Amino acid sequence: MPNKNNSITLTDSSIHLFVNGFSFCTPSKIEFIPTPDGDEDFKSALTELLGFYPKGTFEKAQIISYHQPSTFVPANFFDKKLLPNYLRFLGKVNSESVINFDELKEENTVNIYALPKSKLEIINDEIRETNLCHYNTLLYNEVMTLSKSGPKEHQLFVHLQQGGMDLYLSENESLLFQNHFSVKNEDEFLYYLFFVVEQYKLNSDTFQIVFLGQIKAFESYYKALTQYHSRISFEESETCNSLEMEQHPAPFFAQSYT
Repeated sequence: MPNKNNSITLTDSSIHLFVNGFSFCTPSKIEFIPTPDGDEDFKSALTELLGFYPKGTFEKAQIISYHQPSTFVPANFFDKKLLPNYLRFLGKVNSESVINFDELKEENTVNIYALPKSKLEIINDEIRETNLCHYNTLLYNEVMTLSKSGPKEHQLFVHLQQGGMDLYLSENESLLFQNHFSVKNEDEFLYYLFFVVEQYKLNSDTFQIVFLGQIKAFESYYKALTQYHSRISFEESETCNSLEMEQHPAPFFAQSYT
């Protein structure tokens, strides 16, 4: 189910897949449903959700995967026949996973990612037509858009979510670095962030740290960072800033319908 959309954006109704559950986003509600007991739990929760809303609410819905790993490959070096090879250095990919890809044609790159095959089959059985993509594809598009409209210098973009963060480093509209890190506390957050700063020899006076959203659950992270770096800004999102983590584990991509 490759996604070749040049401008992949959030739709009115979307389902966001996480390891331990899923969030559904509609114009009237955003809620996280945990599925601790695996596929049967997921199927029954999804069926109940679809039965609650008017028929067709989630037809052609966007399915966003938050599963890891995910990696970007220049389009010129991408070969669909080699899909499994691109992820093998990022950790073991479960044999029960399916490997998919999103094409970002404007950026001349491809995002390759793995997600559970069983969950995808359940979704395809329950919803007639869907549009699958990975959150890193949305994130890449967002970062490149912001970097093109921001200062022509290094910018370190930080996307925080429950249990992890994504770091994107850009310079003069070019992406220099991207990676996902598992993060449990402020110390780990600072360690990985400044690891990237050190690797790229960034001077504190010449680069800006941009948080994607200002999320209540991560206020202690922001406060910890201000002790070491002053050039900090936030890409605002009304929905993101008002959501609790219990509603969406990665609030920045919970759609705003205002």
